[in-house]
Amino acid sequence: MINPMDLTGKQVLVTGATGGIGRETAVQLSKLGAKVVITGRNEERLLETFNMLEGNGHSKFILDLDNIDAIESIIKAIIDERGVFSGYAHCAGVAQMRPLKMTKKSNIVEMMNANFFSFIEIVRCITKKGCFLDEGSIVAVSSTASIQGKQSKVCYSSSKAALDASIRCLICDLKKRKIRVNSVMPCWVNTSLYRGYLNRYPDTFEVQEIKEKQYMGVTEPEEVANTIAFLLSDAAKTITGTSILIDGGMSQG
Repeated sequence: MINPMDLTGKQVLVTGATGGIGRETAVQLSKLGAKVVITGRNEERLLETFNMLEGNGHSKFILDLDNIDAIESIIKAIIDERGVFSGYAHCAGVAQMRPLKMTKKSNIVEMMNANFFSFIEIVRCITKKGCFLDEGSIVAVSSTASIQGKQSKVCYSSSKAALDASIRCLICDLKKRKIRVNSVMPCWVNTSLYRGYLNRYPDTFEVQEIKEKQYMGVTEPEEVANTIAFLLSDAAKTITGTSILIDGGMSQG
């Protein structure tokens, strides 16, 4: 049977692999034959993900994306040890809610570091000559918050909007090498973050909105991971500079 999403022989870097979408993405990529290099801040949870990977040739590295200045040396060390990459999935990020009156510069910087600055820095480092294959693929996890305004989400939404805007510029910088750059934009995904929110705020208007407007249902992490895998594969070899909605209809409501 032909599998158009076969990733055999491809080495892919996955950030934020300690849980949620990042963990599911790493596992799905390994099932599709990729050699997966996973990173995250929590060593114990990173090991848990590593033990879930199928096949051989995988590796794990501690990487704290809050420390932007340290990213270049760590990426260099990873490439020196593991060799060239053909794919990169940026699944790391934070999703805090904070009222405008409580929002300070430090909160904005924290959000931008995790969701945007770290992505740009890794792309800069990983696409240097001899580090990333021509015709490779980069995928970032964005959010419908990039295009929808919500109360108490000014920092989060701004960081995701910056990420989505950046991919349209990155493809211009990388077009001579035919490196594709895309993002996926999920809304509510059935992760521990979502379940915790439901438990904490069971009667809020937003919870009711999820049930009413995300009418196709809450997205499972596997669906997001499969979309990322598709964009990393040769099955999507002419898709670039775009953001794919995975929102169960929420943004159309």
